[in-house]
Amino acid sequence: MRPLEGTIVLDLTRMLPGAVLTRMLVDLGARVIKVEDPGMGDPMRSAPPIVEGVGAGFRAFMRGTESVCLDLRSPEGAAGLRQLAKQADVLIESFRPGTLERWGVGYDRLSALNAGLIYCSLSGFGTDSPRVAHDLNLVGLSGLLAKFPGTEMPHVQLADVTTGLLASSAVLAALLQRHRTHRGMRLDQPLAAAPLPFLTWAWADAGAPAGETPALLGTLLAGDGASYGVYECADGLKLVVGAIEPKFWAELAQGLGLAELAGAGLAVGEEGARVREAAAAAFKAQPREHWLAFAEARNLPVTAIHTADEGFHEPGYQARQEAGPLPGGGTLTSAAPYLPSFAHPPARPAPRLGADTDRILAEFGVNAR
Repeated sequence: MRPLEGTIVLDLTRMLPGAVLTRMLVDLGARVIKVEDPGMGDPMRSAPPIVEGVGAGFRAFMRGTESVCLDLRSPEGAAGLRQLAKQADVLIESFRPGTLERWGVGYDRLSALNAGLIYCSLSGFGTDSPRVAHDLNLVGLSGLLAKFPGTEMPHVQLADVTTGLLASSAVLAALLQRHRTHRGMRLDQPLAAAPLPFLTWAWADAGAPAGETPALLGTLLAGDGASYGVYECADGLKLVVGAIEPKFWAELAQGLGLAELAGAGLAVGEEGARVREAAAAAFKAQPREHWLAFAEARNLPVTAIHTADEGFHEPGYQARQEAGPLPGGGTLTSAAPYLPSFAHPPARPAPRLGADTDRILAEFGVNAR
């Protein structure tokens, strides 16, 4: 048995934060019923690239789920959700605060029907705030974007993905607590909290008394030291050096012809700048493959910087992929499993919009038509 087998999850979310959380719960064995608007469903369905008429991202994240269409704005649809919630263990939603309350399916109403229900809201700034924000707003506002010098637009959704990961921990903890207390609870996992694990150290540095030793995160781990950073090689290709441990840097320095700097890998400030400049000049003397071969022979933490397409074909990540079935009989390879210790790839492809409506409503005794 997988840990969450027998657990019923109602997923009312849209887009990436909920999708990450949903996939985590499916991988752990939960039965996830995606409750979608009858019109267009989750917008991820139409986000390109399109594979067999459905967005590839939706197909990758929603494998193993079921789809029910309910118009929650209508009395019939809201009543249908209340009936489903009576028999569910977890409900996840990402509407603006107050929306589901207006429709008669907020936490108070549903918990009165099912005291064991865990009701998880993925809000912007919390369920008590009307502020609207998306991933990039929160990454910029928190100070996290400033940690990526040279770019104003990261090409990954840091807050969205991290929200899903954090919410999975919250849901699992709530399920454990319910096992002890037999009571559900309200979970509020705002997207605004997502940058915090990345910034805890940096904010601690910012809050430290003035005059303290320069912060490690703001110096060495930000590229001020020679042993941790990005270097360009003779062919214009770049690589990453993560030789923080003195033994690794000492061996790398020998290979760079900088034996006299073998003990200076952790230096920062003016000395660190001189060491880094010397290392940069040495790396520029040979193409990237030369340095990668040198590092591989000695098992040093020196790796290429890949594009996403190159990363997809990187041997070290081949085992982190799965080929999911498509309704037409083909397969779609994507990144997974996220929890390899519980790796049981869902056998069912992502559902068509409303594909399971009649069957599930009948199963749960719902008359929402």
